[in-house]
Amino acid sequence: MERTVIASDIGGTHMRAALVDEHGRIIARREVDTPPNAPVDQMLGEIAALLGGVASQAPAPPIGACVAVPGLVNGDAGIVAVAPNVPAFRNLVLTTPLSAALGLPVSIENDASAAALGESRFGAGRGCRHLLHATVGTGIGGGLVIDGRLYRGAKGFAGEIGHIVIDPGGPRCNCGSRGCLEAMVSGVAFAARARRLLAKGQSPVLRELVGYREPTGADLFHAAKAGDHTCEAEIRHGGHLLGLGLGSLVNVLNPEAVTLSGGMLVMGEMFLAPLRESLFSIAYGPASGTSLRLSALGDDAGILGAAAVAFERAETRER
Repeated sequence: MERTVIASDIGGTHMRAALVDEHGRIIARREVDTPPNAPVDQMLGEIAALLGGVASQAPAPPIGACVAVPGLVNGDAGIVAVAPNVPAFRNLVLTTPLSAALGLPVSIENDASAAALGESRFGAGRGCRHLLHATVGTGIGGGLVIDGRLYRGAKGFAGEIGHIVIDPGGPRCNCGSRGCLEAMVSGVAFAARARRLLAKGQSPVLRELVGYREPTGADLFHAAKAGDHTCEAEIRHGGHLLGLGLGSLVNVLNPEAVTLSGGMLVMGEMFLAPLRESLFSIAYGPASGTSLRLSALGDDAGILGAAAVAFERAETRER
């Protein structure tokens, strides 16, 4: 009988859980809304009920569970230091109460780091022993797989590629620094670019599109598709900057592949072509042969990433 794990992806809007087998097949799944501003005890109870509901559909006891969380996570200690979209998760030991409630080992992981292992095990990076993964959405996250295992760093916080500083005089990032990739290339950053264009009266197409509401990064893209060359230049510049950051990491890490996921990828070649060009313009030597691949996991990246971590943890316990 196939071994299974419980995988869960906790976000500020939705909480998802699934029963997943060793081949990355989802056998059962559930999704509920994340309770807004819920206290710790309520959140723990909701998550335990969600995971327990999935576990009840398993043909045999799952061998473990993993909860993927957006934020700073020390997976080895089972602690969520901070998760901006889930206020209850602050310096919280998450694994112990969930393990007690479910009666099986529970681990936690940063969602972007989990996605890296998920791509390596089940997705676009399948078969790669050395992988760099970047999530490009509202923010920018990442993860590293080194020699087939997720690299977590000294305190579990490795992979925060969104906070590589590209321009020390650039816009302020939520982390407190200036000119981070997240402050210059993410969905939030592209929305800020759109606001600046409107404030300077540089994009009539964008103004007609949004009227006088707050623009989004998606609006910038739609204006570019409608023929606004100024908006298109902003998107291409963002792709160029992300390529520089990823290319620098490729030179340091020499991965077999770089995988990409996230909502910003809907911008297609307008964003990806300059990203690809700048990445490979600075990658040298063996690094220049690194492949760039788009995620194969789609909307299930969070779930399958958590599943990959649960299997990795189980395999570690068995050694």
